[in-house]
Amino acid sequence: MLKVRTAGKLGYCFGVSQAIEKAITFADVRGPLLSLGTLAHNETVVEHLREHNVEPIVPSVSITAMASVKRALATGPMASAIAITAHGAPPADYDTLKELGCKVLDCTCPIVRKAQAVVSQQMDGFDVVIFGDPDHQEVIGLNGWAGGAKFVGTLNSLFTEQQDVKPLKLGKRVGVISQTTQIPANFAEFVTALAYHNLGTWTELRVINTICPIVAGRVSKTRKLSREVDVMLVVGSLESANTANLAAVARPGAGADSVFIIQKADQVIDTMGRWWADGDWERRGSAELRIDSEQAVFTVGITAGTSTPIETVNEAVAQVKEMANVR
Repeated sequence: MLKVRTAGKLGYCFGVSQAIEKAITFADVRGPLLSLGTLAHNETVVEHLREHNVEPIVPSVSITAMASVKRALATGPMASAIAITAHGAPPADYDTLKELGCKVLDCTCPIVRKAQAVVSQQMDGFDVVIFGDPDHQEVIGLNGWAGGAKFVGTLNSLFTEQQDVKPLKLGKRVGVISQTTQIPANFAEFVTALAYHNLGTWTELRVINTICPIVAGRVSKTRKLSREVDVMLVVGSLESANTANLAAVARPGAGADSVFIIQKADQVIDTMGRWWADGDWERRGSAELRIDSEQAVFTVGITAGTSTPIETVNEAVAQVKEMANVR
């Protein structure tokens, strides 16, 4: 018999929900809308937005070739404006869009906007260090608002391949923030390592926790749930940093071979089948996994990235219940 448990309240976080609603409302009234990257890292969301004439363009391409974007805007009906995504953008992008006369729809997540304010207003006179993925859209934006951070990276990037500490050229006053979707424990470990190896050269260290509380809560609930189930399904995009982080925190609890990322509910049967087969459990039926209620009870834990629609989560839960004849 299969039981299903979820990691608390799932679905969009406020920032993603607001960005999607704002973009769709604008496009439905004003006409086609371009966005500098995907408003949220989820394929289902991207397709839903396209149905409302919201089309993502790659930020690095769009900014370097903004003149062509402007021509498209001028000749229409390709787009009525350009949206800044929930992940935010550096000030230079705003300046370029303004110079070209493009109308801007700012869909930056409020939590990301607070992080931008921290590095631009509360870190004046500090050498800024950003904990996060240097190539992530949000971190690129934060780096821009910081006026160029002295170091951007994760814990592993503090060390060489020989596990020696990389020499960092930091001044006497150092300020540290995090990408908003990072794992809190990892941020704490990063700050500890950074301070341990460099504190003797500083006179002031300012650490401001910019991690989204919704992300932190979901990480905590996912970690707890993973210790109480037999297998974990993480519903979300492979392109989502938040989804990848949830899978990472679930693995120590559920086991590295019992945590799977799925994008849609139609992947549940194959995924559960692989887990069942790899664990040498008895599989019954070629298309479905059937577990006799008289046999042992197995619990499936489900969590999801903050850019995953609740409808997708509910479909995954329903699929697990259906394949196990749970009502």
